[in-house]
Amino acid sequence: MLTTTLRGMLAHKLRLALTTASIALGVAFLAGTLVLTDTMGTAFDRLFDKVAAGTDAVVRTEAAYSASEGVSTSRAPIDAAVLDQVEQVEGVRAAEGSVSGYALLTDTDGDAVIPPGGLPTTGATMSADEKLRGDVKVLAGEAPDGPHEVAIDATSAEENDIEVGSTIKILFQGPTEEFTVVGTVGFGDDKDLGGSTSAYFDVATAQRVLGTPGVFDTIEVSADPGISQAELAERLSAVVPEGTEAVTGDAVSKENADAVKSNMKMINILFSIFAGIALFVGGFIIWNTFTMIVTQRSREIALMRAIGATKRQIKRSLLFEAILIGAGASAIGVALGLGVAKGLKVLMDVAGFSLPTTSLQVEPRTIIISMAVGTLVTVVSALVPARRATKVRPVEALRESAADTGSFSKRRALVGTTVLGLGTAGVLSTLYADAPMVVFGVGMLSVLVGVIVALPMAVRPLAAAIGAPMKFRGLSGELATQNAVRNPRRTAATAAALMIGLTLVVSMSVFASSLKTSFGEVIGDKTDADLYVTSASSQGPGFSPTVVAAVEDVEGVDSVAASGWGMARFEGQDTSYSAVDPATAGDLMQLDLSQGSLSELADDTVVVSRDIAESNGWELGDTVDAEFAATGKHQLELVGIFDSKGWVTDNFVIGLDEQNALAGPQLVTSALVKVAAGADRDEVQDAITAALADHSDAKVLDQDAYEAEASGFIDGLLTFVTVMLLLAVVIALLGIVNTLALSVFERTRELGLLRAVGMTRGQVRAMVRWESVVISLIGALSGAGLGIGIGVALSRVLEDQGITGVSIPAPQIAVYVVLAAVAGVLAALGPARSAAKVDVLKAVVTD
Repeated sequence: MLTTTLRGMLAHKLRLALTTASIALGVAFLAGTLVLTDTMGTAFDRLFDKVAAGTDAVVRTEAAYSASEGVSTSRAPIDAAVLDQVEQVEGVRAAEGSVSGYALLTDTDGDAVIPPGGLPTTGATMSADEKLRGDVKVLAGEAPDGPHEVAIDATSAEENDIEVGSTIKILFQGPTEEFTVVGTVGFGDDKDLGGSTSAYFDVATAQRVLGTPGVFDTIEVSADPGISQAELAERLSAVVPEGTEAVTGDAVSKENADAVKSNMKMINILFSIFAGIALFVGGFIIWNTFTMIVTQRSREIALMRAIGATKRQIKRSLLFEAILIGAGASAIGVALGLGVAKGLKVLMDVAGFSLPTTSLQVEPRTIIISMAVGTLVTVVSALVPARRATKVRPVEALRESAADTGSFSKRRALVGTTVLGLGTAGVLSTLYADAPMVVFGVGMLSVLVGVIVALPMAVRPLAAAIGAPMKFRGLSGELATQNAVRNPRRTAATAAALMIGLTLVVSMSVFASSLKTSFGEVIGDKTDADLYVTSASSQGPGFSPTVVAAVEDVEGVDSVAASGWGMARFEGQDTSYSAVDPATAGDLMQLDLSQGSLSELADDTVVVSRDIAESNGWELGDTVDAEFAATGKHQLELVGIFDSKGWVTDNFVIGLDEQNALAGPQLVTSALVKVAAGADRDEVQDAITAALADHSDAKVLDQDAYEAEASGFIDGLLTFVTVMLLLAVVIALLGIVNTLALSVFERTRELGLLRAVGMTRGQVRAMVRWESVVISLIGALSGAGLGIGIGVALSRVLEDQGITGVSIPAPQIAVYVVLAAVAGVLAALGPARSAAKVDVLKAVVTD
């Protein structure tokens, strides 16, 4: 049986190649995802190791809580007097205070140096002790040592023509200041810190521009020779004040790396989902291929049964073939995964999500997981066809082989419609009966599964509608339609693979279009602003509060409503909050408060959405328990309840000054500007632009430009997702090629007879091409319809999150359908050529 299996595989090289490719591409995506995430993880480990290389222990205040330890944890500053206590500890070789914060570089022309992907623009203390600097090395010039001196990362200097000795402006949360660049720094072998920008100052200057004089963020300590990090940390812990902790340098480095990698898990999950979709589509191809193999080899299987082969041997033979194909395809996929990892990194860079990287890291688990998943998907997909093969009776060896009509069963129709109905009920219950989101998710999945199971029912009517215009193409068009409906199950399985890809692409297009429409409605209907101040980079974290003051001083500006954002714990739950200016937010942001007033926001107060108030039974005057990482627990008085979200999308709102007091100094994320009555908006916008000349971290836009910028960002994300899903579409097209190639082999005698009665080679090629178009359009139209439904449902269910409008991009969806038809033609080129080359005399005697 082993020899027979191997000979059968090698006898059909095209089928083997296409089947292998469908699995190899999915595995390549999975392997590439694992390689990329491991590579980024290693890069972050090395990155933070470089920064902390010379630090043996760190003294810092204890965090009240942290959603994730490390760089994302906000801590209160530590009193500078603690440094004197630390220096007195036995085993301390050197100790220095450290401060870090927001510092945006500009070039010599005053233009902001903005890193890609919203990466940090960091200012920090450069230690006077060179060992404490770790791998932060001065590459040119010298270390800063004065109130107007700075050293910047070498990448920023080289890419922006900033030479040592140049004078540049640097933007902080406070006033912008001028500095002389006295040096450039590198980090080990790198010239920047993972793509971010860095500005280094001496301790006194850093305290003045980044923090508060008299305090540090941390105290970094270097040990005497022979003193371990653990021993030093233990000694420091014994003397530092209550509320302060001492940890090893290695622990801090690991915390920072783990925190960033934890935040990057979403990328891993996202890519893994795309890889899973590709493998799922590949599974359809495997299932369809083995089903056709069993049908075509039914006489061969019957002969083997007649000469003594058992059902178990037949089943083992097909499963062994699946194992060989799965293992071989997975091995190829792992090799291709290295290229996919590089491609994903390039795609992320283009999309603006630049991340540090290093040489590709191929861990043993990557190979094991990829091989196991690829092989398992192949074997599972082949189980049903293999079981069907065991039902072939020996007596069938006496019959001529015939194509299986593959008509759908009533049981399958019942199962499909039932699952579809239950899924639809789950979706509707979430939309109109306030069922939880998990019901919505399960409902969506059930709808997709139900459509896949019931799709054979729709093959004949869809093919008839699609094939109607093909009648004008003559005999080739009519036969193509008949061939497509000859085996509804096979056609449905082939079309379903393409349908899944198109469903996801179309649903994301509808959701993105609805998101853009809703944003336009929000800024048009939910704000009373004439102009919008935003970060200079669409992915930037925000801008300095001094920008707001500069805008307020412009003649013709009536009022400015600034807003911020942050994370905290409310009633024990980690959640986001918005921060607003109580004096102006009520007029410009239109929060629609039904109770209380935004103007009442002050210290230890909060405004919440009606949904949150009702779910917690809160009324005005009640106390809300809140906890901020920097300052710990607070009890906030409820002073307002708003009914609908618009510009503000969070459930909790506090004041900007209150945010700075509770969470530490923060950047402003946006500001709405109301032009004074009688003032010309364009002139005021020009005046604001001039006022922001020294604030290059911000820019002012009118409504159209602001909406266009937001739409561009959404379109970028949509393009990213679409490119990710294209792999599933490519695999689906390979399935069409595979199906047509096997169909041509199956219909060899039929093709010969058609040629014998006068059909030309051109007509044969056209027949196969049109059949491919019919199959492609069945998948495309089904996917478009299902995708529109899912996209609309997803938009409606997120209405409370600010998606108030639904928009269906009909022209874009039509383009997808047309491209699917064109792809169908291209997929049929090879099979059509093979069909036209069928030898008439040999074909008519083929059994």
